[in-house]
Amino acid sequence: MKTLALPVLLLFPLALAACKRGDSEAHRDPAPPAPTVAPLPAQTASASPPASSEPGSAPLAAPPPAHIAGTTVALHVVAEDVREVAEIVPWNQRPSDVPRPFYLHPLRDRVLVTFNGTTIYALADGKLTEEDDIPPYHLRLGTSTSELPFMASDVDIVSIVGRWPSDVWIRVDGLFSDGARLNNFASPLYRKQGDRFVESPVPVAATAWTQGRTLVLSGDQLSLAQPGGADLPRRAAGAKCPVRVQAEAMAALPDGEVLVVGRDCDQSDRLAVERWAPGRTDSTVIPLPAWDGKLLRAMVLATERDRYVVARFEAASALARIDVAEAGARAVPLSLPSTKPITDASLATADGSLWILLGEGDGVELFRRNNEGVYTRATFPKGQGLSPTGMAAASADVVYLAGTTSNVRSVILSSRPGKLSFPSETPGAGGPDAGAPAAPDAGAPDAGAASAPPAALSSSCASPFVILFAVSKSAPADYDYPATRDALSGWADGSKYRFIEYSHRGQRMLGASAPDAARAEALAARLRERVKGASPAVACFTPAEVLREVRLAGAP
Repeated sequence: MKTLALPVLLLFPLALAACKRGDSEAHRDPAPPAPTVAPLPAQTASASPPASSEPGSAPLAAPPPAHIAGTTVALHVVAEDVREVAEIVPWNQRPSDVPRPFYLHPLRDRVLVTFNGTTIYALADGKLTEEDDIPPYHLRLGTSTSELPFMASDVDIVSIVGRWPSDVWIRVDGLFSDGARLNNFASPLYRKQGDRFVESPVPVAATAWTQGRTLVLSGDQLSLAQPGGADLPRRAAGAKCPVRVQAEAMAALPDGEVLVVGRDCDQSDRLAVERWAPGRTDSTVIPLPAWDGKLLRAMVLATERDRYVVARFEAASALARIDVAEAGARAVPLSLPSTKPITDASLATADGSLWILLGEGDGVELFRRNNEGVYTRATFPKGQGLSPTGMAAASADVVYLAGTTSNVRSVILSSRPGKLSFPSETPGAGGPDAGAPAAPDAGAPDAGAASAPPAALSSSCASPFVILFAVSKSAPADYDYPATRDALSGWADGSKYRFIEYSHRGQRMLGASAPDAARAEALAARLRERVKGASPAVACFTPAEVLREVRLAGAP
């Protein structure tokens, strides 16, 4: 899946949080009641960990079993895109059956969303606002900003790291003007330079830090995105290597604290955290449990109160909390609620709730861990598997999760119900017969024709209407909507509707006029039942600009 090609910064945007002495007691895991799951073998610390001169290096006891609450958190589909294979595809556009999913990009102080292009949205309080729209010609091959023959013409932003909006790196996937796949080139990562984006080396991590600065981890070196007169954290030298902790991931906090997780070359490549306290340039190395197996990924999630390390090994995944006190810092191993491999994790800065995603596809699981160490399972919509493309936790109550459910369907799921409305992009506008919702915004200006905005459907409405979905720009002018046609096949009432293509705000749409409100509801219900992922909207509405009539069911 496309998610496997994403950088660790996108798929595993993990952060650690700090517990001061007064907080440490409140954050200890209580003796867990049933139900429980047994700790994994790879989560158990070795009986005799290597000796260390670092504070907090006392032997680590095996964690107690994970406590799973009997309650659950329901997830809802809040945005959706469904597409079908188009038989005719222009040479300079990718086939419509290639997934172009939603991506979530959790930065330190905000969550960004990208979908179906280079428009960047900010997600906050259940609403989307447009932040920027990068013209494709601002993405260049090579490091020159001069005009080059190969420019991006059909791309998606799949990763954003750094500090928005000035110190930003983005990764894109798509096409160049000659039709060549961008992934054929060596480095599809770009750094913002003025109003352009030029090719840049890939940093391990980049994030907003303190005093308006952006801290960058490149290889094993820390630097500032914009050089300035500031003392940077000094990496600890090892007895067996120039830099003791070989960096895998980093977290940096507004108070100046920095944490880097990686292999400790002085302790047989055992995982460790190098931590710089606020205002300090010298670090402390904190040993982590001696987990078994080959390390695949390590992530660090942090706030100024809570700090966690999540690691994935070949055989199992593991979790530890870093407790910080005046006497020093120590790692506390924690049990996970499932034996499935960790796919992603996110820490809510508001209350320290840790959301952990495990597995993918039909076996995907999502859990929330509160400050008392209790896990609560999230329930996915019925029959909903997921290949994730990003996760962001807002609080103990609100999490957002993006991903694909098939090679033609992409969604954003959330524990907060209510559809996300894209200001200038309609979710579902990707495929010729998308079946996804595309209700126009009430009161929005129509590009090309003035019409009354859609109103709520009532029994007294004189113009009942079913808004089916937005139509892809790649769909032929005479596209015949096979999925919708199949859903209406054999339905005697199908001939009672007038199916039309119409224009709204410059977007080609498919809808249907109904004889009355009851039949409008009946059509919407049939399509929801028979077209996978369909979510038509009913309204009291008369399109002002009809493009053509489409015969889909029976004889008009």
